[in-house]
Amino acid sequence: MKKKLALLMAAIMTVAMVPMTAFAATDLSVAKHLSVGVGDSYVFDALVELENSNSKYGTNSPFTFKVELENGKFAKADAIQRDFNHQNELTDDDYIMNDWRYIRSASVMVDTDGDGKTDTNFGNGYGDLWTGSGTTLDINDINVKSDTVAEITVNRFQSGDVISLPLKVYANDEGEVKATLYSNKDVQFDETGVIATAYVGDATVESDGVVTFVEDSKDDVKKMKPITITGKYNEAISLAGRELKLKLKGDFKFVTTVRGNLTYFSDGTNKIDTGDVISFLNDDGIKVEAVSPSKTRISDDEVIFTFDNDVAAGQIAEIYINGIYLTPTSKCDPGDVARLTISSKDIESTTLEVAKMVEESVTYSVEDDELPLIWAGKDYTNSDEDNNTLEVSVEENTGDILNTSRKATFTFPEGIEVIALDYTAKEFQPEFSYKIDENVVTIWDYAKNKQADAESEKPTDFGVNFLLNAAPTFEGDVTVTLGGEFDDVELTVATVKAPYTIEAKTSEVLIDYRYVPVNEIVITEAEDGILEEDDVIKLQVEKMDFEDAGTYEVTTGDIEVDVEINDGVRNNAWLEITVKDESTEASSITISGLELYLDRTLPVGGYALENIMATNILWENSSDNDDIYDAPAANGDKDNDVKYTAFFEYDAVVVNDSYVEVVTAGRDQDDS
Repeated sequence: MKKKLALLMAAIMTVAMVPMTAFAATDLSVAKHLSVGVGDSYVFDALVELENSNSKYGTNSPFTFKVELENGKFAKADAIQRDFNHQNELTDDDYIMNDWRYIRSASVMVDTDGDGKTDTNFGNGYGDLWTGSGTTLDINDINVKSDTVAEITVNRFQSGDVISLPLKVYANDEGEVKATLYSNKDVQFDETGVIATAYVGDATVESDGVVTFVEDSKDDVKKMKPITITGKYNEAISLAGRELKLKLKGDFKFVTTVRGNLTYFSDGTNKIDTGDVISFLNDDGIKVEAVSPSKTRISDDEVIFTFDNDVAAGQIAEIYINGIYLTPTSKCDPGDVARLTISSKDIESTTLEVAKMVEESVTYSVEDDELPLIWAGKDYTNSDEDNNTLEVSVEENTGDILNTSRKATFTFPEGIEVIALDYTAKEFQPEFSYKIDENVVTIWDYAKNKQADAESEKPTDFGVNFLLNAAPTFEGDVTVTLGGEFDDVELTVATVKAPYTIEAKTSEVLIDYRYVPVNEIVITEAEDGILEEDDVIKLQVEKMDFEDAGTYEVTTGDIEVDVEINDGVRNNAWLEITVKDESTEASSITISGLELYLDRTLPVGGYALENIMATNILWENSSDNDDIYDAPAANGDKDNDVKYTAFFEYDAVVVNDSYVEVVTAGRDQDDS
């Protein structure tokens, strides 16, 4: 069915400014959208149709409109052509539109797309264009202004009329090629449609993956993953009489069998015909030339296909290569790879990794990407995130080793708790089950889907991401250790960082003074907005009271805060910083002029500055309630991927374990 492009008028004008006939509605459709190459070597035929769909307005007099190309040019005539009236000749210096075709009579109107409506069907003549009303729409004039602009005059454009324009065009650059039909008189419109997409390069070559061999494995013959070669545009690949070469490099070789003096593909036992190895989309007429010394040739490290026919005109070629078997040579060691180079006259030489040798039957890895950042103390339970770790891949290299109901584990460090997990093989593992117990995830029933097609070669491989909470006191890389049924392997999947830092240098003080000055405290956000409005930071010093809150200054950024001293259930006075407006730039707050009250009975030694608040971002998922911090286990399966609140046992964060250093015992030791 033709794709309608609903397009708006280019400008909105008041009734007082334009005649009523200017408000005719038009619809532009592109009868065929093409994939093409770039440049004048790739001239293509496009077809656009413009319909006057307004039931009231139109014109019964000669009507002129403009056609303008974007990222395209009208093609020059390759030879002498007759113009639309069959009267004049166009030379090679003229630009032409493609044959201006028409429908000779209503008898050739047919329903070509099966939608129950009569479609336009073009003949080969010149002179007229069919209209929706059943009459002909005469072309009065075609004036090609330049290689991108042409003016067309027809004898009328009334309601229901359809102007069908075949265009002969080529693309300037890669990307969409557009045609705009424009008129600012009688029937006003400004309609644009994409008539083609242009591509640089002739074809793409892709593989479905890499086959894996295990050292000392008896299963030493495997089928190479399918390879697809796709032409980027119509007729990009020419095949007839041409060669397609596959060259194998590395300590691997093709598995072949010899019949007489000819070599064929093999699966290690049976001969495989060349025609069963290479096939084409939508074209059974293309055949691979029979195996012979002068045509298709096969050896241990090279295959050369030749073809007896070409892709149908206007067709995008897709070539499928599937059914070639590989085996490692005696020199192949773990870590060795096989690379296949594919080339032909129309296909740029492309090299793919198609096989590898590994040491273990199951390998574990994480994706090669930057470590995700987890904020310490942030509760991700109700966040929009599904995961905040790299994906851990468990890959079975041979056999069906992971096809088991025995349990395997993912163990994270203390201070990390798992909220949920997201695994990529759900569609193949309907019985995949797991249990979360704080920092340990146990999985089972991760076997191959029993209902899967036996020939689908779907292994028990899977990937899994985790959603984690990190304790306020945790900082640094997050590792996960695979155990149980898995080999003991440790992988790094994320890193944890404090959302803000607190710096305070040690102050040496003497007791017996009510007001003892101490060093300034600097609070710095890790990023803008990390401290939100109404967040509170409470700082206390062991066995001492803050006596004077001093003064504060926002030294960087634009956060707004209040700083005061408060007393509470801990029977000591703390410093309290309350956020009044969050920052738009990461901010630093410097608090100076602080004073402490010291009890004269304090022994000599260091006293810590602690962050004791349990509700700000650093502590928002922690609890000092022993009954709730020990999180319950969570069970999940394919249909029930649960999240649960992960609490951590309350423990103050030590900013400086010797913020105050008492260095003298007091007045009983002085001269008085």
